[in-house]
Amino acid sequence: MDPGPQRWYARTTLPVAEWVVRHRWIARLAVAQAVGVAMLAGSLGLGRPVAAQVLLVIGVPALLSLPAALPPRVRTMLATGSLALGASVLVPLTGQGETFAWLLLALTVSALYQDWVIVPTVLVVTGAHFTLIELGPSGLDPFDLVPLLATVLAGAVHHRSWRLAEVEARTDPLTGLANRRRLREAADRLLRRGGPASLLFLDLDGFKAVNDSRGHAFGDALLVEVAARLRACVRDGDLVVRLGGDEFAVLVPGDPVHAEDVARRVRVDMAVPVQLTGRAVRVTASIGVARTSGTAGRRSGADLLRDADVAMYQAKAAGRNRVVVCDEGMAEAVLDRAALAEDLLAALAAGDQLAVHHQPVVTLPAGVTAGYEALVRWQHPVRGPVPPLDFVPLAEETGAVLALGRWVLRQATRDAAAGLGGEVGPSKVAVNVSSRQLADDGFVDDVCEALRDSGLPADRLVLEVTETSLVEDLDSVCERLQELRALGVRIAIDDFGTGWSSLSYLRRLPVDIVKIDRSFITDLGRTPAATALVATIVELARGLSLDVVAEGVERTDQRDELARLGCAFAQGWLFGRPVPREPVRRAPASLTSG
Repeated sequence: MDPGPQRWYARTTLPVAEWVVRHRWIARLAVAQAVGVAMLAGSLGLGRPVAAQVLLVIGVPALLSLPAALPPRVRTMLATGSLALGASVLVPLTGQGETFAWLLLALTVSALYQDWVIVPTVLVVTGAHFTLIELGPSGLDPFDLVPLLATVLAGAVHHRSWRLAEVEARTDPLTGLANRRRLREAADRLLRRGGPASLLFLDLDGFKAVNDSRGHAFGDALLVEVAARLRACVRDGDLVVRLGGDEFAVLVPGDPVHAEDVARRVRVDMAVPVQLTGRAVRVTASIGVARTSGTAGRRSGADLLRDADVAMYQAKAAGRNRVVVCDEGMAEAVLDRAALAEDLLAALAAGDQLAVHHQPVVTLPAGVTAGYEALVRWQHPVRGPVPPLDFVPLAEETGAVLALGRWVLRQATRDAAAGLGGEVGPSKVAVNVSSRQLADDGFVDDVCEALRDSGLPADRLVLEVTETSLVEDLDSVCERLQELRALGVRIAIDDFGTGWSSLSYLRRLPVDIVKIDRSFITDLGRTPAATALVATIVELARGLSLDVVAEGVERTDQRDELARLGCAFAQGWLFGRPVPREPVRRAPASLTSG
């Protein structure tokens, strides 16, 4: 369909397919009416010439409305005009003014188009009828105005109903924001005018976990609050849209610098926790930006939205809570990620591409193996080894992380029960847990089932949760962690120090182990600031009776400095890379002294 008809279709509340079905029925009805009125003229003895004229006057517009060559709005006007002409012709044929009731019926039938254009069409026919027929030589009879006024009022009522339907069709019922359709129309208008514009595509990070744990009513209230914050971040003339679910968009006309300002304000506002029902919730936003300037092929609002969507997924992949501007070639990267997501689902179903490798955790300063961390690996049949940084975030985005995490948990507990590192089991093993798993109501049951099926004692299992997943919905997560600890499972905070409020929340969290993120270990022993920071974390954990594990240890000077600072455990390539389970050899030591 060319752009012209698309604009005509866009002005009706009906989808294209539905419009086609309704128009076919109305147009055929108009043709049947033309034939019927012509036959009536013949039966009244008015002669064949009159009947032929009647057939032409009423039937030609109806026939012209049938071919698809004309824009849909023109076809709407022709079919409506044919129905209205049929009612008007009945008056001089029968001599009965009451046949204006047929005109009202024509208006009612045409209302199926849900288009404002039918009202002026009917009024034009009515006005012409009144001028040419009712205002005859005998003068104006006041009663002749009644049908005309009735038609005008009926048209006004229809127009009001149509406007209400149009507003509803372009408005999100939950937030009161514009919806996807209104965005497409507004973007198309801007692009037709040729002016610069930008589109922001926002997806809330962590919303699904909040919605699943707190309930849909709480999630709806959160979306309403997010909508209010977005309104406060834009200028007059910017259009804020809820696309559906937890996805929003902002259409920003003018120079791209305005879009950058909006994106920056949105990020700042989203960082403030939302207070609902007395409980604080923090969600961030991954934002993709598409611009009309500098990118070829953007001919419609759909193109602009697609490019902004592509950039948003890149923001997700880059770590969330950031802004990414779409550039050339980015769409191909997203298509590749989509293909990789499909391959991941196939790998989970096949079961022979994924494997669990185990990396040792050692004591300091002795270097004795105290346990292992289970890490998933993927050997793609075509791509070869796929890095976890590529497919694990992808599993988070698509929801496949639930099935993936369940599979890793079962495999890791079976391996640990049989013995890791060539040692006699049961070994101690740590398994990473995503925020989606924590929010899943069946996760505790999954842990119980994995322990029962493998025979691994609960105190030999450590579940590692990231700090960012803990602060997304602290109260709900604490309840879930308490359930897990009641089983005898130990809890570790992974990547500690990368969150936004580590120290203030650590005291409240039901955890046993803190794992210092590798980014703090890189410069350890080389810069005083890195050493002071790690020393602070070690002392803090010691004061809270928590064990400390340093991640990413690759040099002997890092190991020695950690031992000097009193860090009890470490892992990294210096002590061993992740490897598959080896044959049983001997029993391991405990992960902690407790």
